[in-house]
Formats: sequence, C-alpha cells, structure tokens
Amino acid sequence: MLGFGTRLFGSAQFFWQALREIDPSEVKAELEQPFLISVVGREGSGRKTLVRALFGSEPARHTGQDVMIADVAAGAAGAVARPDLVLLVLDATQPDWSDERRTAHDSGLAGCAAFLVLTHVDRLPVPGQAMQAVRSQFASHPRELISAVDPRDEAATRMRLVQPILVTVPALRLALAHRFPLLRRAVAEDVIRETSRANAQFALMSSLPAMIPILGSIAGGLADLLVLTKNQAMLVFKLAGIYGRNIDDRMGIIREIAPVVGGAFVWRTLARTAVGAFPPILSALPKAAIAFAGTYVVGEAARYYYEHGERPPREAIRVFGQRALQRYREVNDGLKGRPATSA
Repeated sequence: MLGFGTRLFGSAQFFWQALREIDPSEVKAELEQPFLISVVGREGSGRKTLVRALFGSEPARHTGQDVMIADVAAGAAGAVARPDLVLLVLDATQPDWSDERRTAHDSGLAGCAAFLVLTHVDRLPVPGQAMQAVRSQFASHPRELISAVDPRDEAATRMRLVQPILVTVPALRLALAHRFPLLRRAVAEDVIRETSRANAQFALMSSLPAMIPILGSIAGGLADLLVLTKNQAMLVFKLAGIYGRNIDDRMGIIREIAPVVGGAFVWRTLARTAVGAFPPILSALPKAAIAFAGTYVVGEAARYYYEHGERPPREAIRVFGQRALQRYREVNDGLKGRPATSA
C-alpha cells in the first residue's frame, strides 16, 4: 500500500513537472500563425453570409488577412496573396460555372486546397440537380471537398463544413480557433480526440516491450511516464491557448488547471496500476483504453473549465468518461493494427 501511494504521488509530481517543462513558444507559434482563407464567388452567391456563419465576423475585401472576399470573375483567389484555403461558392441558380472551374483549376496549380460550397439549392425546382451538376462539371474534384449548405442556417452550416475544413488545413486548427471563437469547440474536440488516440496507440505499442522480463517492464513504464504525460500536458496548454489564456504564464495555468484535471490524472494512475497486475499480454489493450480515456477526460475537463469558467460537476466528469470509452471502442480496431504516433 505504501509503495502504491509513493508511486501515485511520484506520478502526480511528474505530471505537474511535465506542465512546467512545456515550452509555450511552440504552442504560441501555432496559435499566432498567420493564414488567409479566400472566399471566392459571384455577387449574390452568399459569400458574406457564409463567412458570418462559419467565422462569426464580417469578411474583408482584398486585405490579405484572415478571411478575404474575392470575385470569381477576376480569378482573385490568389490576386493578393497565396491563400491557405479557397472556399469557392457556387450559386446553384447560375447555369454557367466556367469562371468557377477556372478558379478551382488555378487554385490547384497554386497548391491551394479548394472547397466547393454550393448555395441557393432551395431555389431550384429539383434541389438534387445542383449536386449532380457540380459532380459533372467538377468531375475530378474530391467528393469530400464538395458540400451544399444554406448559409442562413448558421448552426447547420458549421456542422457541415467546419470539420472538413479542419481536416483540409490541419496545421491551421489552433490559429483558426484562437482567431474565431465560434470554432473553438470544434477545434478543442478535434485536438482532444487526436491526442487521446495517439496516447492509446503509444500505450498499446509500449506494452510490447513489457513482455520482456525486467528490462521490458522498465522501458514500458518510462514510455508511459515520458510520452503519455507530456502529451496530456501539451494538450492542456493547447486548450488554454485556444480559449485565450496567456500561455506564457505557465505557473498561472498550472495553478488554474491543477484542481480541474488532477482528479482525471489520479484516476488514470489508479486504473493503470490495477491493470498492471495482469500479465503483459493481457494488459496491453486495457492500458490502451486507459490511456485514451484518461487523456480524453483530462482534455474534456479542461475544455469545460475554459468554456464555463468553473470546474465541471461530478456528473459531467462521469459523462466525459462514458463518452471516452465509447470513442475508444470506435477506434479500437484501428489501434490494434497501427503503429504509435506522437501527439
């Protein structure tokens, strides 16, 4: 019992030490990374409404900063600077998309991802014809980069477009969330899932050396402490930055977040210690599940705190745990056959 308490206290110390050792400049560089999203289309196609629905702000015209409105006829997707992403708005009521096809082609040549957004579908007698026309006129365009929305329905527009956009420009996720509060929840959930999955993969792979007597157990334990814990600490700092905290104040973040995520970390340590009593060949998958769930609960608890300004209630923590196990079951088959990656 004394040995377990010592191990638990040492693990907790290592977690807060990992928080102190995080270099804020790495996260800060991602948060402050400049970007340009060019929203290209014809007058009346719904460009401005789309920008307000997605980003909650008024678009600028040819400023070269953040989000820019451009006219499709001028081929202005790259007229000011090379954008990181082009949202090409297609008005379903227009019979000729020649200029839009040229813009998509030019964006591809410039190495810019172009997302086709179809609007005004509700004005057609047969709405399904619009998507058929898009797939016919943009035959080689990736299907996952085509979507039809009504930008007047802001919630539905974000639900349909935000996740594909984050997948298309993953390097801009933190910068987008830092700049546009409407995107914070989606980016936070994305980062939490990604880190949880990476920690589960690493826990699964680090269990393999544990099948080697003595040396393997030491290697597996060190891998868990060094990699999983630092990934969790980095996740906390990313969430703090996403929600506007001053991440240069490391000790301030530690004092603020310690009571919020400390319980989840203790739970992970307790569960992992209990599973450690099993033979290595039987404990590999449970350890992966614990790594995923522990990281997920830490991330969700931190997200809740930064969104609501208070510690999540016990019921919320229970829901986070249930959701974590459900998400883990969804990715479990993939984890069995894939190598570990760093978060």
